[in-house]
Amino acid sequence: MFVVVFYIILCLSIFALLLILDFKFGRASHLKHARRLPFFEGTGDARLYTNGSSLYEDLFQSIRDADKQVDVQFFSIETDYISDNFLTVLKEKAEQGVPVRLLVDRLAGFKMNKHIQKELTNNGVIFQFAETPGFPFLFYKMNRRNHRKITVIDGKIGYVGGFNIGRNYIGENPKFGNWRDYHLRLTGEIVQGLHDIFEDDWQISKGNKVPLPNASGRNKERGITLFPTDGVELEDAFMELFRSAEEEILLGSPYFVPTERLMTELEKGLKLGITLHVMVPLKSDHPFVKEAGIPYLERLYRLGAHVHFYDAGFYHPKMTIIDKKVVDIGTANFDRRSLFLNKEVNTFLYDPVFIQTVRNSFFKDMEDSIPFDDHWLKHRSWKTRINEKIAVLLRPLL
Repeated sequence: MFVVVFYIILCLSIFALLLILDFKFGRASHLKHARRLPFFEGTGDARLYTNGSSLYEDLFQSIRDADKQVDVQFFSIETDYISDNFLTVLKEKAEQGVPVRLLVDRLAGFKMNKHIQKELTNNGVIFQFAETPGFPFLFYKMNRRNHRKITVIDGKIGYVGGFNIGRNYIGENPKFGNWRDYHLRLTGEIVQGLHDIFEDDWQISKGNKVPLPNASGRNKERGITLFPTDGVELEDAFMELFRSAEEEILLGSPYFVPTERLMTELEKGLKLGITLHVMVPLKSDHPFVKEAGIPYLERLYRLGAHVHFYDAGFYHPKMTIIDKKVVDIGTANFDRRSLFLNKEVNTFLYDPVFIQTVRNSFFKDMEDSIPFDDHWLKHRSWKTRINEKIAVLLRPLL
């Protein structure tokens, strides 16, 4: 019996070592070959969506109205009546002779089975998976996902943000209830930047070696900036944002697993008297992610940060506002996966009226939150406390 246990432990240890080495060398390869796309700056108009119903209504109608080209990219697409309606809209548009391309992450989009793919193809939709993992560094590549959600219609209308496709996102999953998220509808010259990001992902997913796109739509007015990242540079972008703050930082994210560099910058700001509000969900949609954030949130709370648990459903926005001067809305969560693994795209907007709209939405959500405070910390369950300890080991994957 002892010998059997010994060999089981030995095999598990070897397997764990192989995973660690795979991840380490995979990261080194990733850094060497990362797609460092340029900023895309230009003018444009933006509309904010905070619920899936209104987003889907406008998104589907925009696709129906297309007459030149439809390019769509999502992290995941569920198999329910919302996704059926969405795919039907794509197929109908393709049948009208309008080129339609659909790109979905290979692992998160696992529900896009061969039957669904065949139906799309038979109706004229060109379908492709993004980031298909393979050797070498299989474990690392399985964790490295394309998390972007981009739609470009006729080169004139763009959609980008946190929503995927499915009934979860209109509040019909009783586990999560109301799904709160932020998504943008963009028009103007900045849409060309969205198209360039999609096109780069599309060509890479097909195995084509293509040069990096040129920065498009540059404009001194800095109306809107698109910042695509590939597991590099995002941490520095957040650092720059936090350092620029003079009065206030508002930060909303479904997950809160920052690096020590980012924590140090936030703590420094608090010590200088900057007001910091952080909004995260009370509910969790993935194991250990909420617990991984608790020690960081407590550190900020002890220094005077206002930390809020959204309690009217699930909170999924990825949003930062600095001093009412710039708002960042995108696909990147405030966690290690978005910082160092995923392909993401963030949108920086500088229009004061739009910033105030987002700010109002943030504080409205605060009315549906409970405080992260000494009372909550004291009364959290033992299961939560144990999971906090386990989550420390899992931070690089969270």
